Amino acid sequence: MATYKTGGGAVLYPGDQINRLSGYNQEGVFGWPGIEAYEVVGYVPITTSTLIKTFTNITVPSPDRRVDDRVRDNLTSLVVPASSAQPSFIYGASISIAQDIPSGSGYGTGALPGFPSVPVTADLVGTTGDLLLFGPDNGGVPAGVSTANKALGIGNAVAYLTAAGNAYTQGSSALSNGNATAGSLPFANSVTSAGIVAADFYSSMFYKATSNTTFGVYSVLTAAATTANGSGVDISATDVANGKTGYIVCRINYLRAASAAGWREIQGFVDFPSQIGGGDGPGVNG
Repeated sequence: MATYKTGGGAVLYPGDQINRLSGYNQEGVFGWPGIEAYEVVGYVPITTSTLIKTFTNITVPSPDRRVDDRVRDNLTSLVVPASSAQPSFIYGASISIAQDIPSGSGYGTGALPGFPSVPVTADLVGTTGDLLLFGPDNGGVPAGVSTANKALGIGNAVAYLTAAGNAYTQGSSALSNGNATAGSLPFANSVTSAGIVAADFYSSMFYKATSNTTFGVYSVLTAAATTANGSGVDISATDVANGKTGYIVCRINYLRAASAAGWREIQGFVDFPSQIGGGDGPGVNG
């Protein structure tokens, strides 16, 4: 089998971006000078009727679809790379329950023959009022959307769904929950009439990661929970018997400062004395 360096993706410039960014391979886009933007999408398959409360094994699928020579395996966790020297600033998260789009006869209006011909995804069974939360992991438990963490911008690194009718239905979704309410981006858009207070900016902060940060999905009772204290999720025994799978789909978006400019940025513009008319300016030609 061929070998491939994991994490060897290029930072694309706008004119090069003809495909969806591969978060698997750490491909970013240099759309705003000095800033690299990234997106990572992963999923959790659920195939059992046994309740599960914690999922830190989020699969980030390999770009290689060749079965006989897949040089890069799927990643088994969703990690935002970061360091104190080059932190990552997380500005958005999302969670959804996958719903396939069968096009075969008998499913949907005006369906055309295709694949899959019948649904292969399943609803998730839960407990009404519980939350299915996607966010930073803290040693196997959720970091918690506490007041202290809100002040660090965690709202824009967390997204959650609320179970209704003892289920998380296919097609349901939620964006990052700034201040644990509506989905938002970290842009200030209002202040209170009493003046500027910390809470005004809870949903207007990037979540700064200074070390590699793993993300997980947790069954919880509240967004502030720091344990997976919900009832858990599974799929029905009927769906198990029919070979269906429930899929939790997660996305994280983050920014990093571009590395310092170096030789690559100027190499093609430097003249050398050996070139005709060459020279590096006054220091060479006087």
